[in-house]
Amino acid sequence: MKIPQEHQDVLVAMGTALLLLQTAERVIRLCMTLVLPKHQVLTLEQLHQQEESERNKTLGYFLAELRKRAVVDATFDSLLKDFLKNRNDFIHDLSRVPEWGFTSPSEVVASKAFVYRLINQSEKVTKVFSGLIRAWQEQAGFDSPVPEHEFFDDIDRSYKPFVDHIFLAKDT
Repeated sequence: MKIPQEHQDVLVAMGTALLLLQTAERVIRLCMTLVLPKHQVLTLEQLHQQEESERNKTLGYFLAELRKRAVVDATFDSLLKDFLKNRNDFIHDLSRVPEWGFTSPSEVVASKAFVYRLINQSEKVTKVFSGLIRAWQEQAGFDSPVPEHEFFDDIDRSYKPFVDHIFLAKDT
């Protein structure tokens, strides 16, 4: 059975979206574990316990924890909410996506648009949280080498400088 090219395009985009979602989730988990930890001083034992207890936690859990630990800029928080909804629809139930399908040209166009929107959201979320990691590294005095790549150049130039605007410290 030959799959039409426009269907193949959507399927390839879906694979790309899945990989980008996994990357975004890993970066968010890393931020919540090291950059915005539950405990101000994180011992190695606490780190292992936290990793174990959070191993099966959902992305929604980590975003809720983020909001407990920091004040998140309203625009970015809106992106996070939409990203989470789209991620959950993509992973758990594509029938929740309006006009999802392959039976008509308009469904294929709508499906492709949804997947590309999710790809863009994943990239943006990953870059913002990567900027947070890079700012934390700098603040903590970690001199870890960063590969020379346009991705990291973009993070340092376009995201790291705005971390203090996107994530504000919570009053404790």
